Amino acid sequence: MLYFCPAESGTAGNPATVLMGGCWHMAEASRAVRARRVGFEKERGVLAIQVEAGLAFARIALAAGEGRKADVLSVLRPIAERELGVRFLRLHADSLSFAVSQEQVPTVREALADVGLPLDSTEGCAVVTVVAPDVRSIPDLMARMGEALYQRAVEVYHTADSHSSVACVIPGDRTGDAVEALRGEFGLAGE
Repeated sequence: MLYFCPAESGTAGNPATVLMGGCWHMAEASRAVRARRVGFEKERGVLAIQVEAGLAFARIALAAGEGRKADVLSVLRPIAERELGVRFLRLHADSLSFAVSQEQVPTVREALADVGLPLDSTEGCAVVTVVAPDVRSIPDLMARMGEALYQRAVEVYHTADSHSSVACVIPGDRTGDAVEALRGEFGLAGE
């Protein structure tokens, strides 16, 4: 068995097989460190608001019913063949949507024209991301974010989340209002 000795024991930080009082079993020490780290993550909450500009939000109408699967593949294959990076990919009942670099819109349009599908795109978009080390510890994060953006009349085209962030695609000309609203909501100082 391995033990860990805190500073008070005189053999601070040295693992040992048998030691006298004041030492912990390594598994217990590990649990204590993990508990402190998890508590610290929860206390940090929202750390930052990040912005990425220069995007377009793309929408492609899809056939309903059995033709839908073929439409989805006919959209994704030519985009993949041209090595275009799409993000925020979402399948809807009657369409497919994603964000793409604004410079890639002509190539996406061309790829879809080759398979007979029109592209509806909104250019000049941005992604605004709320960074939080442990999104799960802030259960109302998405609601607060949505309310703050709604109060400023910032349209949200798309949302996505991960273990450490919540992001949304918005009109690029509303980025300043969005950032200000989110900083205010989450108590972050302006830069």
